Amino acid sequence: MKKHTFFYLMMALGLCLATPAAYSADSKDKTEEAAPATSAVGKAIEEITFITDKRPSTSAKYYIYLQSASWCGPCNAEMPHVVKAYKAMKGKKVELILVGSDKTEDEAKGFMKKYKADFPCILKSDPQARKLPGFKPASGIPNAAVVDAEGKEIVNTHAGEVIKNWKKYTKK
Repeated sequence: MKKHTFFYLMMALGLCLATPAAYSADSKDKTEEAAPATSAVGKAIEEITFITDKRPSTSAKYYIYLQSASWCGPCNAEMPHVVKAYKAMKGKKVELILVGSDKTEDEAKGFMKKYKADFPCILKSDPQARKLPGFKPASGIPNAAVVDAEGKEIVNTHAGEVIKNWKKYTKK
C-alpha cells in the first residue's frame, strides 16, 4: 500500500470514529436549549440578555447567584474556587450566574477571562438582573445566594460558604 493511501485511510477512520461523538454532543446541547422553560427562573432567563456568550440553563433545579467584582480583593481570592466548583456542577442541574458589580461590561468580561470563568454573567446595574426570581442585591461582596427553580431562596451568605457547600444547599 502506498504511503499516501495509507495516510488518507487512517485519517478517514479517525474522522469516522470522532464524528458521532461530536454530533451527539451538539444535538444534546440543542435539545436542552430547545425545550421551553417551565420554571420561574427558567422563564426569566429566556428574556434576559447576558454579557457573556454562555447562557444559563433554563432547566436547572437550582441557581446560584454570585455577586462579585474585578476590583474586590476577596472576590479575586474566591474566583479560582468558584471556577473549580462550577466545573463540578456541570450536569448536576445546578447553574451559576455571576451578577457582576463592575461598572462596565469590559471590566466584568476581563475579570472572567482572568480566571477562565465560562459561566453566564450579567451586571448588577442592569435592570434585567432584577428580573431574576429570588435575586436580591447584596450590601457586600463576594456574596452568593442559592435559589430553587421558582426563585425561593435557600441560602444567602458569603460566597465562600456557598461555593464550599453547594452540594449541601442543592441536595446533590
